Amino acid sequence: MNRPQNIESILTEYAPLVARIAASHESNAARREELIQDVSLAVWRGLESFRGEASIKTFVARVAHNRCVDHVLSEQRHHQLLFDEKAYAQASEPCANTDSQLDLFSALQKLPLAYRQVMVMQLEGFTQNEIGDVLGINEAAVSQRVRRARMQLEKLL
Repeated sequence: MNRPQNIESILTEYAPLVARIAASHESNAARREELIQDVSLAVWRGLESFRGEASIKTFVARVAHNRCVDHVLSEQRHHQLLFDEKAYAQASEPCANTDSQLDLFSALQKLPLAYRQVMVMQLEGFTQNEIGDVLGINEAAVSQRVRRARMQLEKLL
């Protein structure tokens, strides 16, 4: 693969996918842009080891989800250091927005990471098999996570 030429086309083609995945994990616009740049850099670096065992879309989604999980975990550690338990609990309460798409993103951000990942991938049109490949879990686990995530989303929405 000729990385300099292909990386631009890959990043351009999958930019909306990466942006949506990042938006489901980070609500702050500036931090979201940094996260998108971090994902893009990780995709670029990862192309050297890409063996073509999955589609390029699955590869990009896996890199994006891994970087977003790292980001969320880092943010959680940061918030736990800065806020006491009560303030942290208040920050995690569901937000009331008038726009249904913003409501969905807000609700997705409230889900535990395992549930958030499968729902975002499902909303992106990935099959359960592809989701399992990206996350390294079997289809039964994907199905169970999707079911539980939907139940939590129903409560949040």
